[in-house]
Amino acid sequence: MRTAPDHFRSIARLVALGALMTFAAGAAGANEPYMLGVSDRIAIKVVQWKAVDSTFEEWTALGGEYVVGADGNVNFPMVGATAGAGRTSAELAAELGSGLQQALGLTTAPTVTVEVAEYGPVYISGDVAAPGEYPFAPNLTVVKALALAGGERRSAEATARPEREMLNTTGALQVLEDEYDRLLVRRARLDAELAGQSEITVPPELEGKPDIDSVVAAEKAILDAQTRQAEAQSTSLTDQVGLLTSQIEAFQQKQGGTETQLVVAREQLDKITALSDDGLALVSRVASLQTNVADLEARLLDTQTAALQAQQDIAAANREQARLADQRISDLSLERQTVDGQISALALKIATQRGLVQEAALYTGAAMPGDAAPSYTYAIIRNGEEIAADLGTLLAAGDVVVARLTLAP
Repeated sequence: MRTAPDHFRSIARLVALGALMTFAAGAAGANEPYMLGVSDRIAIKVVQWKAVDSTFEEWTALGGEYVVGADGNVNFPMVGATAGAGRTSAELAAELGSGLQQALGLTTAPTVTVEVAEYGPVYISGDVAAPGEYPFAPNLTVVKALALAGGERRSAEATARPEREMLNTTGALQVLEDEYDRLLVRRARLDAELAGQSEITVPPELEGKPDIDSVVAAEKAILDAQTRQAEAQSTSLTDQVGLLTSQIEAFQQKQGGTETQLVVAREQLDKITALSDDGLALVSRVASLQTNVADLEARLLDTQTAALQAQQDIAAANREQARLADQRISDLSLERQTVDGQISALALKIATQRGLVQEAALYTGAAMPGDAAPSYTYAIIRNGEEIAADLGTLLAAGDVVVARLTLAP
């Protein structure tokens, strides 16, 4: 029976042999289109052909980088959640173009291009030299992933200080889980703001958790502060509109009085002018009345101008109020998208860390018999499901590779 040192000295040869065995399969799969996976970061560009100008117009407001979430969807503006995982870039681009056409009522669908900006990582845990997060690349296999992580870990490293390893991995997991809970509450607060609600609905998975009330209270304080700020801005503009409306009413009353005075003054001017022509009135009297009529006409014009300016100010205030409301919704939607990405990434890290905790628990207090040769088994955690694997199994972005050391009976 081989000893443990003999087994570990053969790991390099086994990795090289596995790589050669999977080369042909990897080369065959290289021609197949890449299927998007969870945590892939994709760059999306939207362009529409303008037949009138014979030019292309890029919709920069919609373009940019997006993340395939943990649910496999891409949250794209105007279209909403669209299935991305398991599709090619071309299939997702066609779906987004069709969705934009329907959402915006366009006669033709805009041209959408989707490119992978950054592949989602893979996570390697268990009995490897350097467990953690590693970059994914197409045609990555288990044996290649193990090579990235430094190969299988020697049992002496795992059993040297099990209590300390257990404390480290458990503490790291608790930190990740605490941050995950805070992000869930933050997302619930953003949902409340977008819905115009004054209370935060605690996510079902967090109900009954200790100390969650303090997290909710902190987010509730942010919700109240931002709601007060938005209401204050809206109230200020509403008050401004009310004041301008009152001014317009006053201008209208003033205009009516001026118009009445102007009618009387013009009648007097006509009479005195007629008398002056007959030599029955002084010329100076006519000039005085002409001056009075001119002053009244100037006052009437000033009043009309002021009323028109007030109406323009009301329109500007209404536009600003609408802009602030739209900007708030846009900012909240963008922040929620960012939080969704953070939650997705953190969920994968938690899954990896839980695997490390389980591994540390496995070795706590375990003894390695001197005459027992270790053997390794491999598994992939994909979409929450554990799949048995061998060295030649192809990986997908977001996979968690678990290497387990077992003792011979």
